[in-house]
Amino acid sequence: MKDRISACLTYEERVERSGVRTEALRALHYLFVSRAELDRADFKAILGLGDRLATAQISALLKRGLIETDSPHGKLRFGVPQHALRFYFPRLWPEAEV
Repeated sequence: MKDRISACLTYEERVERSGVRTEALRALHYLFVSRAELDRADFKAILGLGDRLATAQISALLKRGLIETDSPHGKLRFGVPQHALRFYFPRLWPEAEV
């Protein structure tokens, strides 16, 4: 799954240019494997970026649905938006390829 998340992040960074960076791989993979929720400070620490870049990264990930939260300052969890299905679960949903 780590390779699939990496492919999604690479696509987001190079093709969509959505502000999502490949540096988010370790944090997203942790959320996926652990099925846990993380405080934003812990997520930023895993990202390994400076505070402003980490905050911008969280905003970009939230905007694209790759992470989710229940409140503006709440804990973060792994998200599975429709546009990522073709990376996470290839050939499972043909409509996700469109």
